[in-house]
Amino acid sequence: MEIKESKFKWIAGLSNGETIIEGEGIASRVEGELSPWWKLQEYLKENNLTINSFYLACGGQHFNLPSVNPKFNGERPLGYNCFRMVSTDSLVGDNSKDELYICAEAIYKDYKVQLWVDEKDTLKCWVNVINLEENSNGTGI
Repeated sequence: MEIKESKFKWIAGLSNGETIIEGEGIASRVEGELSPWWKLQEYLKENNLTINSFYLACGGQHFNLPSVNPKFNGERPLGYNCFRMVSTDSLVGDNSKDELYICAEAIYKDYKVQLWVDEKDTLKCWVNVINLEENSNGTGI
């Protein structure tokens, strides 16, 4: 199955004031190399940096996760994660019903907040709160 390029980019504000945009600079997309997300993780580790803010962007739309200085008196996340998920019926062979989502996570001690956005209809999004204590592997999955 061929996956179309994402309409979304994640954008991370770092503890040194730098802004990293998926697909650009150190987070560039190069076939045969780590994904932009894993390149960012290496960069953070090598430079002893953290993510201070994180959001998904598509055109003029921004989908924000809580930051280290959260608005509305929210809780500060311990970390972030981002991934994409595809749902398809490969037996039918009709990819018009394929679903493609991007998920950004704010991770806390005992739970994580997931922000899911539909890549086909970017006005549709969902928020999940997953209790990490329910699973011994700490992933909530």
